[in-house]
Amino acid sequence: MTRWLPATLWVGMLLVIFYFSSQAGSPENSAGWILGFLRWIAPSLAERLTPEHLQLLNYLFRKLGHGTGYFLLTLVGYWAFRYSFGMDAPRARRWAIITSFIRAVLDEIHQAFVPGRTGTPVDVMIDAVGIALAAWLIRRRGIVRGR
Repeated sequence: MTRWLPATLWVGMLLVIFYFSSQAGSPENSAGWILGFLRWIAPSLAERLTPEHLQLLNYLFRKLGHGTGYFLLTLVGYWAFRYSFGMDAPRARRWAIITSFIRAVLDEIHQAFVPGRTGTPVDVMIDAVGIALAAWLIRRRGIVRGR
């Protein structure tokens, strides 16, 4: 049973990414969430926030979400390929990188067809940074060499 936990989490992350990329008008939704959160933790700051500041915060939040999401997807993908599918460490790392990058490209293509969304190469590059950081961490921490 626990053998399939990594694969289950990996598929779950793929589905969560698909869900969020399917949301029409998503930038407006996240701006409202950010403003609500700021009103809760720092009401005086939220009151002084200009629309331009909110737009910038929203942009940064969304881009950070892209990189973080694909960073986590790559780590969980490595875990799934390594322990659920029984691959050796270097092969699991390669497959985690490849599948995460393919998902990033497909995600942007998908978003191009969702009302209120756009698919951009910039987002794929941001996703690739998250993927590369995860791959570096896997290798740096000795996970690939089995230490």
